[in-house]
Amino acid sequence: MKPKPEYVCGAHSVPAALARGPGRVKRLLIAEGRRSRRISEAVHLAESSGIPVEALDPKGLTNKAATAQHQNLVAEVHPTPFLSLGDLIEAQPAAAPPILLLDGVQDPRNFGAILRSAAALGAGGVVWPKDGAVGLTPVAAKAAAGALEVVPLARVTNLARAVSALKDAGYWALAADAHGDKTLGVDELPRPCCLVIGAEGRGVRPLVLKNCDVRVRIPIKEGVVSSLNASVAAAVLLHGLRENHAEDEGAAQV
Repeated sequence: MKPKPEYVCGAHSVPAALARGPGRVKRLLIAEGRRSRRISEAVHLAESSGIPVEALDPKGLTNKAATAQHQNLVAEVHPTPFLSLGDLIEAQPAAAPPILLLDGVQDPRNFGAILRSAAALGAGGVVWPKDGAVGLTPVAAKAAAGALEVVPLARVTNLARAVSALKDAGYWALAADAHGDKTLGVDELPRPCCLVIGAEGRGVRPLVLKNCDVRVRIPIKEGVVSSLNASVAAAVLLHGLRENHAEDEGAAQV
């Protein structure tokens, strides 16, 4: 069976993909009769890399992007590269930044926002299951705002086994849990670590949660909201882990 074409869209995702060259982008699609600085820059980047450029009517562009929020820029790309979990672990730098594991995240915008936070906050990679979770849809790719091109990605058959493999490799397994035994910003958290973020509403599944070493909660003001969505929680926890690491390094140098 011929593989289904893969597209990314948007003013951030398309230039990031084009920057990787023809090894990533097959062709650039732009809106017919529309010109802007961003479109002109994307066309120049494509043409300088030998990437074909085609103009489509707005309806055709929306059909390719599977969303009307494409900002008149769509790129047909070669399949997004994935690493095996072993290769992702092997590729980590000596500093061993946190690796994110997503347990059944379903919303493509949440998923894309998590990838964006992972890129911005220096995560070592993002891992999620092949089944029971959202894939790399154009909507997710747009929300990722170019993160697909810089964050190491791995898809696994079984997330609980992935947690075990990371623990065997020397990582502590942390799970985001509203009723956690450790509090972000209050308790010292072990490292190197991987961080499991659960699905919207359901949280981390019991089987995966049982396999984690630490359950960490985000302190939330009482009486306002009861929880944060998956993408916000991931960003807060990643930032907190980075701050925790920086404080520990500073103390060690005193």
